[in-house]
Amino acid sequence: MSMILGRPGTTPPNLPIKTFPVSSDGIVYLGGYEIAIEDFLTAVEYVLTNTDLYPKDPRLQFLKKIQSMKETEGYNPKNKRLKSSELPE
Repeated sequence: MSMILGRPGTTPPNLPIKTFPVSSDGIVYLGGYEIAIEDFLTAVEYVLTNTDLYPKDPRLQFLKKIQSMKETEGYNPKNKRLKSSELPE
């Protein structure tokens, strides 16, 4: 499964992102780049913590969404995945 990123400020527009987690050696494909899942998660942590918060900072909503995730049945038998719950605005 893949997703297209295209909000204002994203270059190039319609940037594809895919994940292929296989045990702990997962890979995130971001455009033409292959990023180890651990490096991707390090980048997410960096984005969340590297600058001061500002009014209506989207990182706060993202943090709430991550905190509300629950483990659920996976797409494949006997597997698990994380599911995002919908948060009220």
